[in-house]
Amino acid sequence: MDESERVRKLVEAHLELPQRAAGMIYPRVRGYMEFEELVALANAGLTEAASRYDPARGASFPTFAWYRVQGAIIDGLRRATNLPRRTWARLVALRAASDYLENRAEREAALAQKGAPAPSGAAALTALRDAMSAIRTMYMTSLEALRETQGFDPPIEAEPVEEQLDASRFATRLREAIEELPERERALMRKHYWEGKNLMEAGVELGISKSWASRLHAQAVERLRAIIDG
Repeated sequence: MDESERVRKLVEAHLELPQRAAGMIYPRVRGYMEFEELVALANAGLTEAASRYDPARGASFPTFAWYRVQGAIIDGLRRATNLPRRTWARLVALRAASDYLENRAEREAALAQKGAPAPSGAAALTALRDAMSAIRTMYMTSLEALRETQGFDPPIEAEPVEEQLDASRFATRLREAIEELPERERALMRKHYWEGKNLMEAGVELGISKSWASRLHAQAVERLRAIIDG
């Protein structure tokens, strides 16, 4: 089977992925882009994923493609729309979480290929807790980027005083933790969250590959999470 035929078969076998990804994002951007436009962006992401997929890396194609389909939609929204700032912060965090979870899945697949058992019991719960903490860290980073670049502070007046104080302390710790990152990780985070670039674009500007940028991003997120949670 030649390359074009392989790509075509992968795309045709997974046409539900663009529909699912578009359906998940559409309620957040209704009024700014039509559902069919989101599907078109997602289809482009699926085709790119099919052309780049390497089964030797361990991840299944649906997992590998899902992150790229989501990323293609969000990158298209960045270029074509002027979304409300809080909506955009959530989408930036969603894209970052996809990148982080993809890298995490690849590491787990690599360990499994070497014979390491899958986490279970307490270890699985710890892994889930750490992933949720990392996702929260990415969302708060996206809000901090908006606060710094656009003077945007999310409204918290309606929240209980204890939650307001917790959010304020978290934001302070986050700002301090970002400054403690190694220089290259800090530069990557700035480009990804503050400048809105995807990891491929950020990697090009830093002179590194997309896969290395993905690893650096995951390292930075885990370092931030450890500093903040510690």
